[in-house]
Amino acid sequence: MKRLLFICALAALALPLAAEKKLTPDELSKALEDKTKVFLLDVREPAELEQAGIIDGYVNIPLGQLEARLKEVPKNKLIITMCMRGGRAGRAAAILEAAGYEVYGSCGIVPYQEAGYKTSTLKK
Repeated sequence: MKRLLFICALAALALPLAAEKKLTPDELSKALEDKTKVFLLDVREPAELEQAGIIDGYVNIPLGQLEARLKEVPKNKLIITMCMRGGRAGRAAAILEAAGYEVYGSCGIVPYQEAGYKTSTLKK
């Protein structure tokens, strides 16, 4: 019985990780075709936006500020979280899902650029 409880506890811990969907650059591009249904949340620091560029239509809330600024994220859209390569975006997705948001997936801008998709420079 203890073993069964242990296995169930491990499975419950793995659920949030399994729920995270890492988007490929092609999936991201397709999802962004209708920006009225998607909210692109970039969780990088402002200096990273200048360094690596942006995807038009993004909203920036650095990961360290996300929990305090959840009210800025709409609940009526699918959320895509983004960072440089996807790690912080995955953590942001877990925070949002725990708060009741529908997260479509997470991604990184670097793989998106490496796949040949267009990004913009941050306008000051």
